Amino acid sequence: MGTISSKITKKGILHYYGNLTVNGKRINRFLGLSRPTAIMALKQLEFDMRFGDLVPKPEVVSYRDAIRKFQIHVELTGITYEQVKYIGVRIKRFQAYCKQQGVEELDQITADHSQGYLARRKMEKVTKTYNYGKEGKWKHPATSTINREIGFQKRFFRFCSDNGWIKRNPWALISRVKNDNNREPRYSFTEEELKRILERSGKFYDFYFFLLHTGLRPTDTFVLSSESFEGNMMTVRQRKTGEWLQNIPVSEEVLSTIDHRIAAGGFLFPELQSDRQRRYARRLVQGLFEPEFVRKNNINLHTFRHTYARRMLNKGMPKEVLQTFLGHRSVRTTEIYANWVNSVELSKWVT
Repeated sequence: MGTISSKITKKGILHYYGNLTVNGKRINRFLGLSRPTAIMALKQLEFDMRFGDLVPKPEVVSYRDAIRKFQIHVELTGITYEQVKYIGVRIKRFQAYCKQQGVEELDQITADHSQGYLARRKMEKVTKTYNYGKEGKWKHPATSTINREIGFQKRFFRFCSDNGWIKRNPWALISRVKNDNNREPRYSFTEEELKRILERSGKFYDFYFFLLHTGLRPTDTFVLSSESFEGNMMTVRQRKTGEWLQNIPVSEEVLSTIDHRIAAGGFLFPELQSDRQRRYARRLVQGLFEPEFVRKNNINLHTFRHTYARRMLNKGMPKEVLQTFLGHRSVRTTEIYANWVNSVELSKWVT
């Protein structure tokens, strides 16, 4: 006879599992989201065992096939194709490391491999390529990047364990890295720099103005269309997280700038639908600064978002409200911007 156990996921969803023993091997199967469903599913499993339809032999799956099946699994949760591809790339990093260590099968991976990879990943030097093909300074991966990869690996190997492809999760005991709060502030444009940028913006004036006054990520702005707006409200699907920003109010100043674009239909910024034009829009901004300054402060189109956050905080916008506008999952991310607010400007709000 099998038994039923339950577990509450991180999202607060109750899952029921069936625990059975077949030929001395313990089998744990997901049964459903309600106890009545789980009871019926367990009875079916026991029936299959009795009449030999339940095959106790574990499925042999290669590392490559397991990654492919996991990507299909996460895609069914509704995330974007870009996210599925990104997750696959991160998981394959660890696969490549294991191959270097002479390990190519899933069931050969141990916690030592996980710890070894993590130690090396923390010490890796990464750099970014800025305008004119010049490289920026070397630095280590951000803590958020490391923790994101840990989360991906944990989830992937838990998926493998649930399917019986491995006996234990080699990432189960790996803890997330504590965040370093002493991060260097991301650069935001001064009012004089903004004036200079807008004066020389040419055909990109509407685009720069929109970024500055909405705080949207450039990648999300590129795909906006006339259907994204209803009255003075905007709905956006974030490419980074796959989550929707719904009914975000847009100021009259911004609407008056883009109303002719909304009326035209199609993409809001049709002139930015090619990588070439997007690079041009970025380099036009970067070209107003010295190359060394651009590399040091990572000046790009995303800097408009940083500038928007700083301006809103300086005006007294609560962090929780700004979190909604920026689409941050956690207010902790928004608090990073709060630490950058100039103390002189903050003093204006002290009575």
